[in-house]
Amino acid sequence: MTASLAPFEDASRKRKQAIASAPASLNGASRSKRPRTIAHTPSSKHLLTVQHPQGIKPLGNFLFDSSRGIRECRSAGLGYAAALSDELVLDLLSRLQPAELCRLAQCSKALYCFAYHEDLWRALTVRLYGQGGWGTFAYNWRETLKKKICAERKRTFVRDQPIQVDGFYSDLLFTSFRCASAPLRELCGVETDNIDRRSDLTYETFMKEYGTPNRPVIITDVVTKWPAYGKWSTEYLLEHCGDKIFRAESVDIPFRDYVTYAEQCNEEAPLYLFDKKFAENTTLAEDYHVPLYFKEDFFSVLGDQRPDYQWLIIGPARSGSTFHVDPNSTSAWNAVITGAKKWVMYPPEVVPPGVFPSPDGSEVTTPLSLSEWFLNFYMETKNSPVKPVECVCRAGEMVFVPCGWWHCVMNLEPSIALTQNFVATSNLPSVLRFLKYRRDQVSGSCYGTELYERFTEALNHINPGLIYDIEAKDDIQENAKIVNRLEKRESFWDRIMKSDEGINIGAEGRGFSFAFGGDD
Repeated sequence: MTASLAPFEDASRKRKQAIASAPASLNGASRSKRPRTIAHTPSSKHLLTVQHPQGIKPLGNFLFDSSRGIRECRSAGLGYAAALSDELVLDLLSRLQPAELCRLAQCSKALYCFAYHEDLWRALTVRLYGQGGWGTFAYNWRETLKKKICAERKRTFVRDQPIQVDGFYSDLLFTSFRCASAPLRELCGVETDNIDRRSDLTYETFMKEYGTPNRPVIITDVVTKWPAYGKWSTEYLLEHCGDKIFRAESVDIPFRDYVTYAEQCNEEAPLYLFDKKFAENTTLAEDYHVPLYFKEDFFSVLGDQRPDYQWLIIGPARSGSTFHVDPNSTSAWNAVITGAKKWVMYPPEVVPPGVFPSPDGSEVTTPLSLSEWFLNFYMETKNSPVKPVECVCRAGEMVFVPCGWWHCVMNLEPSIALTQNFVATSNLPSVLRFLKYRRDQVSGSCYGTELYERFTEALNHINPGLIYDIEAKDDIQENAKIVNRLEKRESFWDRIMKSDEGINIGAEGRGFSFAFGGDD
């Protein structure tokens, strides 16, 4: 028995030594399935003014606290399990049932901090009552699940009072709290707004300046003319759709219950209502119309079998979408009915900082939440050579999102919005290329990998020869780009011979030495 525990004892000893010598700069060394870090920006220290409800602190605080006589409680509280990383401890706890987690929380201060982590209880609640069956949201996910179980067992529900713990340090647990608590105005840089705002645009002007060049723009005089503007509100939707089931990420939930959740939740990545069937289940589609600029939509030739394209979007502050490119190489418009949204956009050829797409683009690794991206990577955009397009889209405004553009969206306040994807003449070549050569990445279509054939067949039936002309022209343009790149490409030797830094000729001109640096 002693021999089998030796590796854990050794690892535990090493962790204690690491904690004892941890510099303050370790304030973000934790790793999860995706990067999980704490930002080291000049302003980040001003982004948090409240204390963690359990008193958890980042690992870097241990040096200062230990000098005041505060002892670290993780090692003793976890026993041999202290050798495990925080991620592994949470992974193990995620396999337990509610009663087991509650009992475990009573065993030590360290286990109490882990067992009360909000992400555990959210996953547990969704797992047990996945389709919105947890009833009325109560304060947080742990209390919600506890209240549901008490109601089922006819027991009195008593709300928890958090216990303050001294001496528990975890970058992983603290980061979730920090991301859920940092003030959004400072976090998102709402004062930066470098997008065009236009009104009274003709269709020709829009296509010339934005549609064909594939440039984003905010249009300010369309949404204000819709019946939805000034009519839709949380109260209005509750009255007309309160019992309707909407999709919030992976959860189907009555709208009434979602509103209760959205008004009370306080987490870094709230559930985001993103429903594609609202037009089928409600009369809300009667309250808006597709703007003139986006009437052209070639996917409409597929009728009811077209890929998913329209969504009702509702969410509290801090909810939103992490960096992504819209599906199937489509363009989109996003109209804000109430609230305000922070947008950060990058052109197709520029990958945002902190975002790591696979070579074929089929998978994208990003920070765990929007708040985490803003906390860790937003300041980096200020010093990068390519600045993103940033804006705050407010109620009554509409953003045009060109095809292929990376973008993330953060709700700065409770918001109601509509979005629709479309295929116009300007992006039809890229859509055809995507459907033909990236079949495994096609999404939202009942045809799956055969969407290209179904789409081109339907389009050719209406406009014979259109597909052939477009693809022939597109092939010529792509080949021209390749030739242009090859003609401009220099050999490694040519680059060295042209570089002032690459060759160092001696004072007497008798020889040279190579100096390799930078990308070379």
